[in-house]
Amino acid sequence: MSYQVIARKWRPQTFDEVTGQEPITRTLKNAIEHERLHHAYLFSGARGVGKTTTARLLAKALNCHKSNKPTSSPCAIDDADACASCREIAEGRSIDVLEIDAASNTGVDNVRDAIIGNVAIAPARDRYKVFIIDEVHMLSGAAFNALLKTLEEPPPRVVFIMATTEKHKLPETILSRCQQFEFRTIATTKIAERLRLIARAEKVKISDDALSEIARAGEGSMRDAQSAFDQVISFSGAEIKAEDVEAALGLASTEMLSRVMNAIAEEKPSEALAVVNDLVMRGHDLRNFCRDLLGHVRNLLVAKISGGEAEALDAAASDRKELTRQANSFSESDLVRFFHSLTETENNLRTAAHPRYQLEVGLVKLIEMRRVVPLNNLIERLNALEESLRTGVAPVAKKIPPASSGSGGAKGSSGGQGGLTGTSTQRASGSMKAEAPDVAAYMQAQPDEIPFGGVGGTTQPSPPMLKLVPTPTTQVTTSAATSTAAAAQPALQSAQQEEQEQKSSHQTVATTHAGSTVERIKDALEKRNRMFLVVALEGARACAIEGDELYVEFAPEAKYLCDTLSKPDNVKMLRDIGRELFGRDIRVRIVTKEKSEQNLTPAKDDEERLERERLRELAEQHPHVQQAQRSLLRAQIVDVWREEQNSGVRIQKPE
Repeated sequence: MSYQVIARKWRPQTFDEVTGQEPITRTLKNAIEHERLHHAYLFSGARGVGKTTTARLLAKALNCHKSNKPTSSPCAIDDADACASCREIAEGRSIDVLEIDAASNTGVDNVRDAIIGNVAIAPARDRYKVFIIDEVHMLSGAAFNALLKTLEEPPPRVVFIMATTEKHKLPETILSRCQQFEFRTIATTKIAERLRLIARAEKVKISDDALSEIARAGEGSMRDAQSAFDQVISFSGAEIKAEDVEAALGLASTEMLSRVMNAIAEEKPSEALAVVNDLVMRGHDLRNFCRDLLGHVRNLLVAKISGGEAEALDAAASDRKELTRQANSFSESDLVRFFHSLTETENNLRTAAHPRYQLEVGLVKLIEMRRVVPLNNLIERLNALEESLRTGVAPVAKKIPPASSGSGGAKGSSGGQGGLTGTSTQRASGSMKAEAPDVAAYMQAQPDEIPFGGVGGTTQPSPPMLKLVPTPTTQVTTSAATSTAAAAQPALQSAQQEEQEQKSSHQTVATTHAGSTVERIKDALEKRNRMFLVVALEGARACAIEGDELYVEFAPEAKYLCDTLSKPDNVKMLRDIGRELFGRDIRVRIVTKEKSEQNLTPAKDDEERLERERLRELAEQHPHVQQAQRSLLRAQIVDVWREEQNSGVRIQKPE
């Protein structure tokens, strides 16, 4: 007897031998036992899952002669006492069971000759005349129309069984006249069990890893897996190892897939490229490898979601632990992005002139995807900033810097990336405890990551004290003025020492008057419920009153705060508050400067003007100067200057 391939030799002979289609076989067996038979059945599903086999088993069950009625356990072909009807149906030569290939008999004339012309003839020997129409979706529209009436009201003892892999191509009029059974793809573990049974019967020694690889190559099709098994036996003989399967079928092993995923997890593009090089050297089909990697990513996603215990995870018990371990290196979002990117790569491989390049770029793209910030994180950060502007609660740093608030304030005032101000921290401390955990987690950023980029309302150190000395050209003749200047000498010397200490600490010194003025502006904005303007001022790198001008400076990363404060309505409100607080009109100047511009020296004239104004304000508030002005009656400050060793004030005596 000539050799018979495994797929035909081991075709199921009973309903119990059909693998992976238990719901369908149970339904058909119950219908036979209770004599609830339909006249038309439609079997649909993927290739090699048992549609035609089940159709033949149903025909055998209807016509088996060992029972006087249809039976759910027909004869097997290898039974010694198998009836003639079952044997002929299994061999495809029964005159009462007609198998029609619709792919080669598509026209209406073929349907008339093969079906309509024979349907009225009674069965020659068996109980039922059975028409098995394979690939029924290939029939033409006219052929379907010719079949409609016969399919709806066939003669007694006639049963139609149609099989198709593309159910969606059938007309609704055909579907409505049939009982429909959807055949599912077969699990890899069940295919492996069936192959192990065949290997034991064929006396072939094969490892479990090799069985798993062959079952995986079947992609849910029992017939494809059995054909692959036949091919591997021809390649390696009576003993089969996993390496033989990979070489015979050109498959990428699970080790290769694991190497790729480990390279992605560890962000090692060179390892991923090395895997592609190995595949090319072994002659593997790169598109098939990409499909295998797609299935592996899918299994990782299932393992990640279910913890490796779900039935949907199509893997052996030993593989499930490894899948779970690999899945722990990724998030669900990562795996979903990987799957979509690999799908695109697989589609591109179909028409790529250089498949290797396409796959290499696709794998490197997967590694780069891990560096992408999730959109949810960006939305959370935007929500946190929006909440800060709405409530006036400033974000806090992720890690509190060890430096004190005073030094941090000085750093921010000097133009560096500083932390939040002492004032803003006090305002935020009572409300930050009520923040949502995710917002608070975001808002705890490093000092150089603070969204506001620095602040202006820093903790104000003590102002320097000026030393009052008479100028050589001006003589104060009043005895009261002379005694006042002499009394001020000890205090002025102490102020000089304190000023030198502050310069050595590299901290920017702001005057009490300027600091209190800015705080008064913020308090006025709070009273008007303009908390977002308060937050904007606190987010400024520098904020001070310079003569008749409110100067506000922002870092580039706080440009959105600068834009908010620069709106005409907001500028007008700042001017109104200045007029209300100071009794005069003030200008508002809002600028944005880069880090490299923070230490630039301003124009000489502007620097001198600002220095004189600051010294003049200090002098006006100094108690000795005020006493001298009261003693001299209508005395005015003519000039204020700073020398290397002394600071002086020249007071003009009234005429």
